[in-house]
Amino acid sequence: MLSIEGLSRRFGAKEVVRSLDLTAAPGQRIALWGPNGSGKSTVLRCVAGTLTPSTGSVRVGGHRAGDLAARRLVGASLSQERSFYLRLSGRTNLLFFARIRYEDRREGARAVDALIEELEIADVAATRVDRCSTGMVQQLGIARALLGNPSVLLLDEPTRSLDADARGRLWGALGRRPKAVALIATHLDEDVKLCDERVSFPV
Repeated sequence: MLSIEGLSRRFGAKEVVRSLDLTAAPGQRIALWGPNGSGKSTVLRCVAGTLTPSTGSVRVGGHRAGDLAARRLVGASLSQERSFYLRLSGRTNLLFFARIRYEDRREGARAVDALIEELEIADVAATRVDRCSTGMVQQLGIARALLGNPSVLLLDEPTRSLDADARGRLWGALGRRPKAVALIATHLDEDVKLCDERVSFPV
């Protein structure tokens, strides 16, 4: 489902990721483990297609990362989230993004409401995003990543600002999606222990 071959990414003269090889079959949970600034988020963005590799290739479901077919297979919750509409409620934001995933508006609305119930984020859904805490926005980002039941989930430090209950709901949601690949950037050992494989950074 996910194939990374010889991935390197430079920013100017600085090489952030070097010659990364990684494959993931459906259902695998892979932790990208290492300190901040070690290149974990860069790898996720290359898989999401928002960054182009300097060398190497990334394929999602056999499609080149960034192509429309690949993007349809990916759900992402990336760090430093800035793409929500701050003056709209969490639910209204999710409804907006559901229009990208679902052709039928009512189906999208049902999916949004089901995720709000599953993740127990009714309070987040009812609150304007500019009035949400960092942890609330993080939960909203996770809900958005799950819209459409993507085959590959990219989660950047997904538990960093969550309390124990919210972390439990996140891992419960992943457990209910046993066929989805989860690529999780983290520096927390407790996240690594819940994954099948660890890739240490820098590589």
